[in-house]
Amino acid sequence: MNEHGHGIPVIVNLAALASYDGVNDDPIQMLISGELFPGKSATTLHYIENLENEETGEITKSEIQLILAKDQVTMNRSGHYSNTMLFIKNRRYETTYHTPYGSLPMVVIPREVSCDINSKTGKVHLRYELIMQGKYASTNELHLEYWSKESEKGKKNDRQETAE
Repeated sequence: MNEHGHGIPVIVNLAALASYDGVNDDPIQMLISGELFPGKSATTLHYIENLENEETGEITKSEIQLILAKDQVTMNRSGHYSNTMLFIKNRRYETTYHTPYGSLPMVVIPREVSCDINSKTGKVHLRYELIMQGKYASTNELHLEYWSKESEKGKKNDRQETAE
């Protein structure tokens, strides 16, 4: 991800939930640093996820690049597990999920896609179904908010002045 290192520093609040046959998996919640790259037709958000494998305790690092446009989101994931997913409401997207154990065919069917973004703050909401190797795997939701670290400093200063 060659843009890394030259963007606007942001805080990313990420919440994700997957359900399998109506049973919710443990939710994922992260508050992490990222970088934002505003563009003419799309904005790119870059951040790194570190997830712990519950069975082994191993930390898996993934670099995430979200390309955010008015009615679509593209997610590029690289690391031990990698793929590209395109989210356009109700448009089926076929891709490959690459793992250390091999590659699997995957289909993404987005049911909700919304982006409210600018160069200081933004919100993204995705709800989608995953089909792995031709079989329904899960329904997933992703809620993501970001705000510039600069605006976060302003919020802290406002709170301090209010408290005095």
